[in-house]
Amino acid sequence: MTILNLDAKLTFPSHHIPPDSFNILNDSLPSDDFVVSRSPTGAIISLYGDIVWDFTIYHPDGKPSPLLFSYWDQGELTPNRQELIKEIKHIFFILIWLRDKSPLSFGTLRNYLTITRDIAKFAERKHTTLKEVIGNNKLFLEFVRSQNSGWFIETLSSLLLLLIASSYQNLAIKIIEPEIIRQLQKQNKQYRASLNQHAPIPTRIYSEILKNWTCYLDEWEKVSNELMQLILECYEYKLSCSAKRAYFHSILDNVSEPLKNFVNEHTGQFTIKQISSLVTATQCICKLVIQAFSGMRDEEAQTIPYQCIKEVISNSQKHYLIIGRTTKLNQGNAKTTQWITSIEGLKAVRIAQKIADHIYQILDEQGIQKNTDIFQYPLFISASYFGFSSKPIESTIKQYRIGTLYSKQVVDKLIPQIKLADVEELEQIDPHRAWRSEEIFLIGQYWPFTTHQLRRSLALYAQRSGLVSLPSLRRQLQHITNEMTSYYAKGSTFAKNLINDDKSHFANEWQQTQVESNSLGYIFNVLMSNTRQSKT
Repeated sequence: MTILNLDAKLTFPSHHIPPDSFNILNDSLPSDDFVVSRSPTGAIISLYGDIVWDFTIYHPDGKPSPLLFSYWDQGELTPNRQELIKEIKHIFFILIWLRDKSPLSFGTLRNYLTITRDIAKFAERKHTTLKEVIGNNKLFLEFVRSQNSGWFIETLSSLLLLLIASSYQNLAIKIIEPEIIRQLQKQNKQYRASLNQHAPIPTRIYSEILKNWTCYLDEWEKVSNELMQLILECYEYKLSCSAKRAYFHSILDNVSEPLKNFVNEHTGQFTIKQISSLVTATQCICKLVIQAFSGMRDEEAQTIPYQCIKEVISNSQKHYLIIGRTTKLNQGNAKTTQWITSIEGLKAVRIAQKIADHIYQILDEQGIQKNTDIFQYPLFISASYFGFSSKPIESTIKQYRIGTLYSKQVVDKLIPQIKLADVEELEQIDPHRAWRSEEIFLIGQYWPFTTHQLRRSLALYAQRSGLVSLPSLRRQLQHITNEMTSYYAKGSTFAKNLINDDKSHFANEWQQTQVESNSLGYIFNVLMSNTRQSKT
C-alpha cells in the first residue's frame, strides 16, 4: 500500500500529539494553517504561517526550542522579508517532513537555522532570493567567501547535502553543483585537522579549580537554609503585593551577617535580584562539579533529572551512579545512560536537589517522588520561576524549564591565572604543540576554561592519579579513580552493563587515555624526577 501522508521527522516524548501530516500528492507547500506543533491536549502551539515554530513541547527535557525565522537585526517585516522567510520555511519543511531519514535533533535544526538566516541576510543585501544564493555558483561562492568560520562552512555543506537528499523532487530546492560541495567537504577536513585538541588543565590549575568549587559549595551549605527561606519569604511577599511594586528592605534588613557577607563577596550587592542570581550560580557550580567527577558532557549534565542517583554495591563497597540522557552520536535521540561518580559528585547533586525542592515548592509540585517518569523533573530547574532576576516563567505547557547554567560573575572569579610552570607542564604533555604562541595560554592570562576540558583532564589524571605530584589533587582524584577502576576497567562486567554499546560514553575515553596517561606518568615520575636512580 502506498503511503500518501508524511509525518514530521521529530522525536516525540510519550503522550504528545504530533503536528499535521503532509500529503505527498500536493504540488505546493503547506498552507499557513498547517499545524506545526501541538500541546499534549491537542491545542495548537505553532502554525506553518507563524514567524516562529515552537518545538519546546517536543524537546525531551523541555528546553526552549523555537525556530525563529526573523533573520534581520532591525526594521520591519517588509514584503521582501516575507518572501525570504517563506524560503527559510521551505528549507525546514524539507528537513522535518520530506526527509526519509531519522529525525534531526533540535540542536542540529537550530544550527541549520543559524546558517539559513545568514544566507537570507546576504540575499537581502544582494537584492536577490535565498534560493538563488544556494543555487547560483557565482553568488554562492561570494557568500562562502564572506564567512570566516570553519564551523559555518562545515555546517553549511552538511545542510546542502541534506537538501540534495530530499526524496520528493516536486518540492525540492535547486542546489549548486556537486563539485563545489565536494570542495567544501575538502575544506571541512582541513578545518577539522587544524583544530587543536582540548587542552588538559595543568595540575596546579586543575587542583585550584576543584578546590575553589568545593570550597564554594561548603560555604553555600552554611547559609543555604537561610538564603532559600529568605527567597521564599520575598516570593510570598511579592505575591501579596499583587500589582503593586514590592519593596523587600524590611525582609533583607533582618538577615544574618554570614549570609550578607556571602552574597556581597560573590555578587558585590545585597539585593533580592543578586540573591536570586546566586542561586543560578550555585546550580552552575553544582553542574561543573558533577562534570568534574563523572566525565559528563555539558548538555548531559544540564539535563539530568532530579531523581538521578542510583546506589549499587560492588565488592562490598557502595558506589554512586548518576542516571541521565545523552544524544551524542545517537542521531539526536535521547538515550538513557549512567555515569559513575564520587562523594564530591554526590554532594553536588544533593545541594542541587535542595535548591530544586524550593523551586518545585512554589510551583506546588508534589509528584517528584512518585512519578515514574523521572525526566519530567529536571534537577537544574530554572530559578527564573521566582521572578526576581527576570520575568517569571509563564507557560501553559506542563514541562519544567531548565536554567541557563552559566554565571560569569561568580564562576570566572574561581578560575586562576596561568603561571610559567603551567605552560611548561603543557609542553611536557604535548611537546609538538606551540603552546606559547597561542594567545589564550599566555602567562598572566586567566586559564581559558571550557567544560570539555574537565572530561579530558579527568580521563588523563584519574587514569593514573599517582602521577600527579600535588597532594591536594591526588586526594581529590583518589576516590573517583577507585570508582572508575571498579567500573571502567577493561573487561569489567559492570562497565559493559553500564555503558552497553555507547561509544561516546566517558568510560571509553577513560580507557583510551591509558597510553597517554602512562607516558605522562613516566615523564613526571622518571624523566622529571630529582630522585637518583639506582643502577641495576
